Amino acid sequence: MCMVLRIGLALTFAGFLASMPFGEEADPLTYRHFTVEEEDNTVVGMTPIPEEEPPLWARDVSADEHDWPAGPDGAYFEGPIVFVIPPPDDSGEPFGSHNHQPSITYLDNGDLFAIWYTTEREAGTELTVLASRLRAGSDAWDPAYEFFKAEDRNMHGSSVFNDGQGALYHFNGMGAEDAEGWENLALLMRTSTDHGVTWTPPRAIGPEIRGRKQVIDGTEMTRDGTLLQPCDATHLGEGGTALHISTDGGDTWRDPGKDKPTPAFEAGETGEGTIAGIHAGVVELEDGRLMALGRGDNIDGRMPMSLSGDMGETWTYSASEFPPISSGQRLVLTRLREGPILMVSFTDPLRGERGGMLFPDAEGNEFRGDGLFAALSYDEGETWPVRKLITPGEGVYDGGAWTGEFEAAPTSAEPGGYLAATQTPGGVIHLISSRLHYRFNKEWLETPAEPVDNTE
Repeated sequence: MCMVLRIGLALTFAGFLASMPFGEEADPLTYRHFTVEEEDNTVVGMTPIPEEEPPLWARDVSADEHDWPAGPDGAYFEGPIVFVIPPPDDSGEPFGSHNHQPSITYLDNGDLFAIWYTTEREAGTELTVLASRLRAGSDAWDPAYEFFKAEDRNMHGSSVFNDGQGALYHFNGMGAEDAEGWENLALLMRTSTDHGVTWTPPRAIGPEIRGRKQVIDGTEMTRDGTLLQPCDATHLGEGGTALHISTDGGDTWRDPGKDKPTPAFEAGETGEGTIAGIHAGVVELEDGRLMALGRGDNIDGRMPMSLSGDMGETWTYSASEFPPISSGQRLVLTRLREGPILMVSFTDPLRGERGGMLFPDAEGNEFRGDGLFAALSYDEGETWPVRKLITPGEGVYDGGAWTGEFEAAPTSAEPGGYLAATQTPGGVIHLISSRLHYRFNKEWLETPAEPVDNTE
């Protein structure tokens, strides 16, 4: 059979799969490019283009279920190492000067999987999504290869998520053809059940190309199986975060704040369907409420906190105890397997005067440190008694994206970056910024830093 006919048949079959309702049987494909049908600013169809040769992230992938060992005994910290590895020069793979907005998850075969966008301009239609693996047993990430792209469209915002039940979810924003920027996007979703080698055809779970759809890392699943996907409610630095919600495994989705007015993000106020702060992290509390922390929309000079007792229909706002963050920074909010809630952020905005925060040391004293830090809460976000700088203590590193070069010290950590995290079944927490990958466990977070000569 000639090559043109083979490709034509494959595309026809892929188009048939793309038209099938979610949940019906469809053979997944290894693909990264797809065509889009658009009418009246709405995505009405997408057709995957199968790969003649699998990209690196789909090659030689173990199909075995990984027997996760227990994590290291005692306090464990390692890194950072670089996860944004350029593809080989002769590969023909895209790789821009600006690599940003990552997402990371563990895979059931023991690999780690990270995705992010690469571009020359954040508003450009050349912006595409890359992927890389840290294969089980390896100490270095694979070079990055392209992962998800529709031609001449800005693919802004990505999240990848292992639901712990055999499914890997990928969410992505996508702009209109030849349209610059990320103000108006469609919301796309696909899934994989073979460790990210093949994927179902992309489905527009938010087909209208409009606001409230810039995907933010931090997909969550509640105890009853509800999927939560945060997306920025605005393309600006303030204006809140939308929460897209599915109670049927991703078949149907709703945004409780769609077409509702932007709330007044003030202490004690309640708003409809929008979290205070962009780039928000969301976690389910033990009593079923949702808690979120975000960037911008600061309250009383602090990072805003939002609480919802009706699964995102309404949110009540207050000032958290954390300092606000700024452009070039994104926080992490998630629950650890051991039970506490983990929050990772920065002590100061990326640019401007740096005041830092006070951190406890092993002798019961405090020292002033600045940059990347983690906090733990054992009482569902009421208090955060554990706070620790995440720093290797020495060395010069390139944080990539908007961060650039920085020098690590016992009192100084990475000053910026877009954070994403996953915790393996073995208990190791994997935290990535815009370019760097840190590894540690709960015991390390709970171990105070060694004393430093940095008194007030």
